[in-house]
Amino acid sequence: MAVGLLVGTVAWSMPFATGTAVLLPARVEDIAPDHKVTLLAVLTAAAALVGLTANIVVGALSDRTRSRLGARTPWIVGGGLATALFMSLLAAADTFWTLLGWWCLTVIGLNAMTAPLNAIVPDRVPVARRATVSALVGVGILLGNALGAVIGAVFLDSPGTGLVVTGIASIVLAGLAVCVAPDLSSANDRPAPRPTAGHLLRSVSFPKGAPDFHWALWGRLLLVLGYFMINSYQLYILTDHVGLSKRRAAAALGINSVFFLATAIAGSVVSGPLSDRTGRRKPFVIGASLLALVAIALPLVRATPAGMTGFSCVGGLAFGCYYAVDAALMADVLPDQAARGKDLGILNVANTGGQALAPAASSALVGLGMGYSPAFVGAMGACALGAILIVPIRKVH
Repeated sequence: MAVGLLVGTVAWSMPFATGTAVLLPARVEDIAPDHKVTLLAVLTAAAALVGLTANIVVGALSDRTRSRLGARTPWIVGGGLATALFMSLLAAADTFWTLLGWWCLTVIGLNAMTAPLNAIVPDRVPVARRATVSALVGVGILLGNALGAVIGAVFLDSPGTGLVVTGIASIVLAGLAVCVAPDLSSANDRPAPRPTAGHLLRSVSFPKGAPDFHWALWGRLLLVLGYFMINSYQLYILTDHVGLSKRRAAAALGINSVFFLATAIAGSVVSGPLSDRTGRRKPFVIGASLLALVAIALPLVRATPAGMTGFSCVGGLAFGCYYAVDAALMADVLPDQAARGKDLGILNVANTGGQALAPAASSALVGLGMGYSPAFVGAMGACALGAILIVPIRKVH
């Protein structure tokens, strides 16, 4: 099952990274070079808000799905098919608004995979092994991000082809994931009431009387916000802040993604099992948030290719530790085990919400006219506050 989770996670994280890290910023720059920072913020924020809603709704619907293939499998496969279709259409977009429309639909497909995959950990993994299994999920995210950046760099001169290739890979990996780790049949489970508009509206409501849930949510949101304030603009930072050509910047992104992956795997394989062995989650999550702050500080202090390589290496170590343990922490603070998919979808608001706010925050800070330095400082502040918000959690040590 753990291998299936890893493969399924790569199925959604790789196309997402290919688009957001390289090919979409490159296409936006081609379409409107004078407004690229603002338009990329609009594109990313709009798609993230669409993804936020899709993740919560799909999570709620997958909780209620009854089939011989299980509750999660139909959504994972369907999401892979939708991703492949919309990325193929995205490849032909030649205006900003068509780019925006097809990317938003692609993000719906990606979240149709993400929400049910997130629910598998609390569905099928005992509490004592959650951090270890979550470490493999974290490796999947990191591997997908690295592969996405490499594919984006390879296809920088032919972004349409890169999008099509990535979409095809997504459905192949999604199919492989459900074959390697088939879900248990839910056909004989107690029938779920037919979902209504009122039920779906209630699905997007946040649980009450669950303070640990909320601390975890906001802590994650701020870390994602801080990191993606820099990560989403890496191509532009390398060209405008560091001074590389577009071609050299893309090559640097590809190389740095390999460093990111190597350090992330190292952090993940150590922190996940160690968290299970010690029974502690919070120190690892807090430490990873602070380490992400250090990663962001490096290119602020050194606006050089080496500074951005340091960002990738230290950032990889931080997110390897973070992803290995954070998913287990999130599963441990769920207030309603009967609505795992829905509540994990709400917790994933931290991912999509952070990514939605990050480009807007960076764009506003860059708009101050002092270059990218204010964006780095703001990102560091978000990571620091994210670490602080994990401290009050009581249910998890």
